Amino acid sequence: MRRIRGLLLIAILIAFAAPMVASHAQSQPCSSKSGYYVASLNADIDPGTADFMASTVSNAESICAGHLVFVLVTNGGDGASMESMVSSIEDYQEWGGNFSTVVAPQGGYAFSAGSYIAESSNDIYMEPGTTIGSATPIVSGIPTGEENSTMTKDINAFASYMMTLTQSNGRNSTATGLMVTNGVSYPDDQALVEHVINGVINSSTLQGALTYLGVPANTPVNTPGIRSSLISVLSNPNVSSLLFLLGVFAVLFDIYHPTIILSVVGVAVMVAALFGLGVFGASPLAVILMIIGAAFIFLEVKTAHGISATVGVVIFIIGFLLIYQFPPAAAAPSPSSTPPPTGTFNGIPDITYGLLVALGVTVVVGSIYLRSIRDALKKRPKVNEPTVLIGKEGRMESDMKAGERGVALVASEEWSVTSSQDLQRGDSIRVKGVTGQTLAVERVDK
Repeated sequence: MRRIRGLLLIAILIAFAAPMVASHAQSQPCSSKSGYYVASLNADIDPGTADFMASTVSNAESICAGHLVFVLVTNGGDGASMESMVSSIEDYQEWGGNFSTVVAPQGGYAFSAGSYIAESSNDIYMEPGTTIGSATPIVSGIPTGEENSTMTKDINAFASYMMTLTQSNGRNSTATGLMVTNGVSYPDDQALVEHVINGVINSSTLQGALTYLGVPANTPVNTPGIRSSLISVLSNPNVSSLLFLLGVFAVLFDIYHPTIILSVVGVAVMVAALFGLGVFGASPLAVILMIIGAAFIFLEVKTAHGISATVGVVIFIIGFLLIYQFPPAAAAPSPSSTPPPTGTFNGIPDITYGLLVALGVTVVVGSIYLRSIRDALKKRPKVNEPTVLIGKEGRMESDMKAGERGVALVASEEWSVTSSQDLQRGDSIRVKGVTGQTLAVERVDK
């Protein structure tokens, strides 16, 4: 049991920092590129949506679809994932496909990172009542005293990036530059006038928009699958950190109350959490501190009294907080003059602080409680432990010569017995010692 549990824990370290990279199916040679592939995304931009875009492009190329229509509604998200999605779009365009973004249905929007994704498309269409823009970056990890200069530098870099994307697709780069520098947003009609988009589709339904673009009525609309959705969930550092702590507690509980099932579940949860932090690009220092914290929590099995568990929880929380002190690892810059994207992510919500403290207290108190239960169980005599029979009386069930073995009934169970005396069936005996599972007995005269 201990060996299996140890191997499972080693698997955590092996799995750390192994973020899933969406695999592009190798493009097959196509005699002609025709037909449509449609995908729809209504979510924040994160590693999961980047995986979805990569698989979307791969699938479109695999069926030789010359037109990829991407229906988009998003508030934006992190820069690294946005850069990855733009790169996937450029791969499809280099392959020879035409990529169109549709902001739909009515009330939809492509804000922040979503506007960069849209402007990297060959064509952009919007339904009435939709909006595009507000692309000023939120920059994290700026050194104290350098806020103004760094913000100005990053905003100018992203403005240049946006304008380059727009110019390469024949639209008004001046207007899109204002999305970045001034945070301007354009409703559908103004976006058309400013030539930020290619057209407004006079339809109130997605199917109407697709029909307008020439997409056959029976064409399926693909949405993020289980893998992409799971990556989106796990790449949230709040979720991954809390899952990691839950996994630690599950393994700790199983150490005190061996079942192996909880160990397997706990290790699986910890591996998933570390995978999510790797996808997010969390600081290695932060994750190492979290692993060290887990090691101290496990050390509680040996030390007891809650001191090791408390130290482990404190180290773990410090590592968790450090995730938010450094921006996630940025993707490599494109071959063009575009800037490397800077992480844009939300701060720690109050509920996460509460859950983190609650789980930390649970680990400390729970480890002490489980230890006390384990110690109490160790002190209890085992049901089938022969030593508890010493001093008890019984009756011989067979004849037995001195030094040989016989059978006696003691405490309502038949036991193998031996004696330095000759004994006969029916003799009363008393247990005076135990060797393995054999009782040493002597006659009791009554």
